[in-house]
Amino acid sequence: MLRKIHFVLTALLTVTLIFFWGCKKKTDVEKAVITVKGSDTMVNLSQKWAEVYMQLNPNVSIQVTGGGSGTGVAALLNGTTHIANSSRELKDIEYEKAKSLGITPKVYNVALDGLAVIVHTDNKINELTLEQIKDIFTGKVTNWKQVGGDDIPITLYGRENSSGTYEFFKEHVLGKDENGKQRDYATSTQVLQGTAALGEAVARDTKGVAYGGVGYFAQRTDIKIIAVKKDKGSQAIFPAHNGKVNYNAIWNGDYSISRYLYCFTQDKPSKDVNDFFNFILSEEGQKLVLQMEYIPLPNKTN
Repeated sequence: MLRKIHFVLTALLTVTLIFFWGCKKKTDVEKAVITVKGSDTMVNLSQKWAEVYMQLNPNVSIQVTGGGSGTGVAALLNGTTHIANSSRELKDIEYEKAKSLGITPKVYNVALDGLAVIVHTDNKINELTLEQIKDIFTGKVTNWKQVGGDDIPITLYGRENSSGTYEFFKEHVLGKDENGKQRDYATSTQVLQGTAALGEAVARDTKGVAYGGVGYFAQRTDIKIIAVKKDKGSQAIFPAHNGKVNYNAIWNGDYSISRYLYCFTQDKPSKDVNDFFNFILSEEGQKLVLQMEYIPLPNKTN
């Protein structure tokens, strides 16, 4: 009798072990992990790429975080991320640091973006020249009346200095003075973390003005996107109007404040990372760019 009980218990234990081993084998399949860090402008887009790619490739886990373009590049160079998202080109100082570390960064153009200038819906200003925008954000113009608006002071909202959007706007809109020195933002600028926060701030502030990726603002009805003129004699161009991004104006350069969006890797990315980029640059990946209200690469979604 005891032998029979012992036999039954042994058999049950064996079956149980086989069951748990089988379950463990199925659930503990090792996944390839890809980390992506950097531009806050690109977070929503990268998360969408990652979400769809992981559905197609369940053996891959992609982790996306923001923090700004500079943060992403720093993480790439110190080896704590596989991919750095950036809404600006690499700086000379970053190339030099990469060189000192024996790294040759690989650059991928993955999409385009137009920077929109936004105001409150009650603001009667509908268009501004690049020079007026520069004067507003450098603090030379401090009242909306100076550019054709109501007699109320201007409240400036901007991004933190680790942001690629901050850098791009500073370089391409604020520009350099007559002595070749880079102009800076007015000291009164209220610095906020992330483009979405800028939209929320301007939506609450009738005096407010901010800038950011047009994809974040195109379909919002609680802020107004301003048309931009290269100069007084030029046509005013909207980067988005009536909830739709003006893709052609950004592709052909008619809209003045536009840029490429980039991903950087170290010089020899893994096969998993390469496969992910092949997806990003594919027709399917670029259709997601369109879906997320960014601007796909020309001729990629036809």
